[in-house]
Amino acid sequence: MDTPGRMSSSGQGGTVPLFATPFAAVNTGADRAFNSRLASLCESQRTAPGLAGDSSRDPLHFRSREDFLDSADATAGELKRLVLGNASGVVASLSSMEIAEFARLPIQARGWCSISQRDGHVPAQHFAGASWLAVYCVQAGEPDAGSNSAGVLRLYERRLGSIYRDASTGDLQPPYRYGNHTWTPLPGWMALFPAHLPHEVSVVRSDTPLILVFALIRYGQGA
Repeated sequence: MDTPGRMSSSGQGGTVPLFATPFAAVNTGADRAFNSRLASLCESQRTAPGLAGDSSRDPLHFRSREDFLDSADATAGELKRLVLGNASGVVASLSSMEIAEFARLPIQARGWCSISQRDGHVPAQHFAGASWLAVYCVQAGEPDAGSNSAGVLRLYERRLGSIYRDASTGDLQPPYRYGNHTWTPLPGWMALFPAHLPHEVSVVRSDTPLILVFALIRYGQGA
C-alpha cells in the first residue's frame, strides 16, 4: 500500500499537495531606531506635494506613490536592500535553481507606504503583474481588548470552488485545510507571498497608526 503524502515508485499512486501556496514570515532584524526613521519618512509622504497615491482622499488610510523605495532618502534605500535581501533568501530556498544561477537573476521592485489610522483599513487587492509581494511592518499598536483580528493581513482562500462542504472536508489536516490565513504585523517583520493572491488589511483598532510598506517584486528576464 502506498504511503499517504508520498508518490509510489511508479509515480502514479499516493497523495500529494497540489497548488500549494508559499507564505513566509521573516524577522528582518531591523531595530527600533531604523523603524522610527522609516515611520517618520512614511508620515512625511502625507504632507509632501505630489507624493500621495490613489487612496489619498481616504482620511483614514494613506497610500503613497509606488516609487517610495526609489526615494533619494537613505532610509528608503536601506529598506529596499533589506526587503529584497530577505525576499531573495526565501525565494531562492523555494527554487530548484542553483544558488549561483538564482543570484544572477535581475530583480525589479516597486513599493509604497501605507498608513492606516484607527478605523482605517487596506481594501482587498491583488497584483497580477509581479511574482511576489512583500509586506514590511514599520509600526503597529496594540488593538483594543477583544479586537484580536483587527489590523491583520488577511490572505483569502482561493480553493473554495464548491459551496458544498461536509464532515470529510471541514477539518482536513495541513496543507489541505480550507480557510483564510491571517498574519499579525510586528515592527521589523516581513510577510512574503505570491502577488496574485487576494488580500486585505483588516480595520485597525488601535490609537497607534499601522504603517506598512508593500513591495512588488519580479525576477528574471524582463524584470
